[in-house]
Amino acid sequence: MISGMRTVLLLSLVLGAFVFVCAVLPLRCSRWLKVLLAGLILLAALCFKVLELLGGGRIFAPDLPAWFVLGLSWLFLVLGVFAVLLLVFGVLRLVLWLLVPRWRRLEALVRCRWVCRVHAGGLLLAAVICSVGMYEALRLPEVRVVPLQLPVRAPLRVALLSDLHVDAVKGEDFVRALVERTNELGADVVLVAGDLVDGELAKRGEALRPLAGLRARLGVFVVLGNHDYFSGAEEWTPFLRSLGLQVLCNEWVLPEGAPAVLAGVADPAARLFGLEGPDVAKALRGAPPELPVLLLAHQPQVGLRARECGVALQVSGHTHGGQLPGLAEVTARFNCGWVSGLYETQGMLLYVSNGSSLWTGMPLRLGVPSEITLFEISPLSR
Repeated sequence: MISGMRTVLLLSLVLGAFVFVCAVLPLRCSRWLKVLLAGLILLAALCFKVLELLGGGRIFAPDLPAWFVLGLSWLFLVLGVFAVLLLVFGVLRLVLWLLVPRWRRLEALVRCRWVCRVHAGGLLLAAVICSVGMYEALRLPEVRVVPLQLPVRAPLRVALLSDLHVDAVKGEDFVRALVERTNELGADVVLVAGDLVDGELAKRGEALRPLAGLRARLGVFVVLGNHDYFSGAEEWTPFLRSLGLQVLCNEWVLPEGAPAVLAGVADPAARLFGLEGPDVAKALRGAPPELPVLLLAHQPQVGLRARECGVALQVSGHTHGGQLPGLAEVTARFNCGWVSGLYETQGMLLYVSNGSSLWTGMPLRLGVPSEITLFEISPLSR
């Protein structure tokens, strides 16, 4: 993870340098204004480092005011989107310069004036895109209904939450509203697919306490995600159980009257802390073979093993649905191509939630809305 954050930091600095050279240096303005703009660009590029240094040394859970975290994250996002727009604009200019001789003479006459106006328009567009995307990222999720057919003996309604990432920005009010919207569905089972929290129990415990209000006829079941392990899984696990949530770690359960076995596995991040990683075979050991298995796993990659073990349906989160075009393709490369929605792989169904929220270090969604998923599972037609 450390090497990954260093890569992000290096990429951010490269983007910042690109924006400065392309959009700030050509400006006809005072040197001091350029210095000020350079400072803002550097601050945006160093967003994650600043959050880490000022937020208590924990990049995923900075203890800072919400306005500061969101403001700095917004600057970082604007920098990235503006850099992409500059790159697209530069490519278009090059194509026109190479293919249209008349364009060369026209550009030479009005270059500085029109280029600066286009850059200003691009910056405004980037700011609007990031503002809309941030609103989409932070709002309460809508319900996404997914009808499925499985070899169950009776219909089953399953609600899925994932990637709440409760922190200094999204607190108790957000969790309470999420619980109320989930309870309105009247699901038989509620599943929570990990990454519930960013931060230590002492600082975030009260914010998660409304989860005790989740209601389902067959119970509420949880697995931990990588951020939960970074936040201290050994403290969070007993706390979640004290709220009435059943935390599954490489084990299965069969609630009374359930038409399917429910199983859950640990997250691969557990191994970083000397804890047991995901073990699908262990999780299913002794499960009744005549019943289909619904597997809860934070990361979709667990599906590579789950499909070999006869799992009927795996539900996961972790990817946030890719969040936006372009990033989704990158996310797919690290998650076996499973990023958002329903997949069929070697006879197993795999569903990847967009997440019910996301990490506020990068609060941006474009065309990939957050969700509370409601699976309406019916028996296979004969």
